[in-house]
Amino acid sequence: MLPELRGPTTLTAVRRVGMSLLVIAIIGQLGWVAEFVLSTDMSPSRTVTSALAVPGQPYAPVFRAVELVAGVALVLAVPPLLRIAPVDNRARVTVLLLGMLGLLYLVRGICPLECQPMAGGVCTPDPDPSLGGQLHIAASILVNVFCSVGPVALLTWWYGRWTILPTVGVVLGTVAWLLLVLDDVVGPGEFAGLASRGQLISESIVVGAGVAYLHRTGHDRAGGVA
Repeated sequence: MLPELRGPTTLTAVRRVGMSLLVIAIIGQLGWVAEFVLSTDMSPSRTVTSALAVPGQPYAPVFRAVELVAGVALVLAVPPLLRIAPVDNRARVTVLLLGMLGLLYLVRGICPLECQPMAGGVCTPDPDPSLGGQLHIAASILVNVFCSVGPVALLTWWYGRWTILPTVGVVLGTVAWLLLVLDDVVGPGEFAGLASRGQLISESIVVGAGVAYLHRTGHDRAGGVA
């Protein structure tokens, strides 16, 4: 049995708002899959998702918009999620981590990556980026960290079968980190794209688990399950 959500049944609307915002965030996080139907001229295995939004790239506004949507949705989800979260500091920390991840997405969307297109569908980062480019790089590094910390935070207070999806997130996040390490050994850019996409998939799975959690606990309360 999961920890119960706080508040009376009148908070059903708040719960639905939180769930809707998390679903929107997932759509934004997975917006990069549009590259498979749009002609981006980028290599999915060698180019990070941020490169899809580099000014001048085909459909850059589309990919920049989806990241901004994900960021806004996660930030806006914080108040309703805190309102209905269990009375547990670990749950509140998890919600705040989601909000901070949203802020990082906003920084990346506002300050796009600065890179130069190269042969083979690779976009090589500018060696001397502007302040905006530096903010993007810093935000991207922190996104990598949050994509690993988020699932671990859930595992500190979820249990039973509800630990399955966060565990999958931890595994995917770890694999993504290993790909980044391997990328440094084999050669810059060889696995960066796979790592970038793997991290976003991992975080989307975790956020999706949150949606399922909200739905299930709300259903349990409505059905009178103690």
